[in-house]
Amino acid sequence: MQTPTVPIRLVSPTFKPELLREILDVSRPFTAEGHFLYPADKEGNHTRGFFAIEPVTAHAAFVDAIADDMAAWALREGIDVDMVFAPAQPAVRPLADAVARRLRRSVAYWEYLPSGRFGDALVEGWVPGGSKVLALNGVSLQGRCVGLRLPQFVERLGGDVTSAAVFTKGTTDLVRQTEERLGPHFYSTLQVDVPVYPAAACPMCGATNPLPVSWKEFADGLRP
Repeated sequence: MQTPTVPIRLVSPTFKPELLREILDVSRPFTAEGHFLYPADKEGNHTRGFFAIEPVTAHAAFVDAIADDMAAWALREGIDVDMVFAPAQPAVRPLADAVARRLRRSVAYWEYLPSGRFGDALVEGWVPGGSKVLALNGVSLQGRCVGLRLPQFVERLGGDVTSAAVFTKGTTDLVRQTEERLGPHFYSTLQVDVPVYPAAACPMCGATNPLPVSWKEFADGLRP
């Protein structure tokens, strides 16, 4: 995978570019500037810029368009799953519900904490043993959610993540590893270049620079 030469790159071959421009123009979910803490706790990473799903899924028409494209991908690639598994993030639930309806599959939700981290419990639905599962999230800047954590939770419940889908993926090594492992069974509408750093190695930190602010300050400020 090559690093994009522009901050945002459309990667789905079937999502209309003009529709993506409308989503970005109306919801304005991306900034290339700023020093953010994500997740918003003492172990969180630092990012230069951010991409938030909250203002996107606040629009039902945008949810439908993204879900339609995810369903088209599933049909095209022969994605054969028994259910959808997603974090119980309020901004992700409309998309997960819409995709599950189109695939005519059930959906289960894992605990989601205000910091942006996952909890330790299944909060809705269930995962039957032996289930083939589509891991879904809105944004995966690091690749950790759909590439590692959600599959671990599903495995703990007796299922197996065989495919993954996000509206936006980042450009980190874990994203690349997930792309290599799942191949065409990993969907994203677009890719965004948001640099992510461990706190101890953040080039934006320093005596003369401001401390990072919570990613939620950006996401919450974008809500209609």
